[in-house]
Amino acid sequence: MGYPPRIELVGHAYHVNGNAVDGCKLFRDDDDRESFVQLLAMELERSEWTCIAYALMSTHYHLLLRPRKETLSSGFQHLHSAYARVYNKKWGRRGALWQRRFHDRLIESDPQLLETIRYIALNALRANMCREPKDHVWSSYGAAIGQFSPDPLVDESEILGLFGQRPKDARLLLRAFVNEGDRRKRRSQRYLRDISEAAKPADPYESSTTAAS
Repeated sequence: MGYPPRIELVGHAYHVNGNAVDGCKLFRDDDDRESFVQLLAMELERSEWTCIAYALMSTHYHLLLRPRKETLSSGFQHLHSAYARVYNKKWGRRGALWQRRFHDRLIESDPQLLETIRYIALNALRANMCREPKDHVWSSYGAAIGQFSPDPLVDESEILGLFGQRPKDARLLLRAFVNEGDRRKRRSQRYLRDISEAAKPADPYESSTTAAS
């Protein structure tokens, strides 16, 4: 029996993930992840998607995006096919790479959008792939909080705009929000300091100098 048709709502956010077939790693090394990132960059432009957040794991990936056209199905079919060809050629294998067609979930509210951002940011930590969520270089989270240079895949205005008008404060609140989902950090001094600093009133002098620069 075939899959039911997808409902594609232009302008709405979707949480998408894809998994490798049983017993197979989708990314065996960082070169695999780099290949996927390059193909994803091309697909974001080709299918007119806005990327809000992502994380590449070992057997799967997570992607939070907002399509600007009805290209969700066609775009991921193209992306998955392209990556499977590159992967199979590199590793000398044949057959299906993907467990099934990609899974997507429509984001229906701002709270759900925020929780999805936190879930993606914490995914590598919960899989014991890093000690801190910001340290997973194959995730957009580190760049979003200013740990790394801006991620070319991500529209920072989309994610930071959810946390504040000033990028510096928005990064602090995003970090605090993600840390709130990490039991180790919930009462940490860093978390409390981020909240305190972001809650300070805007400095008029800072705003004027920023606008003039």
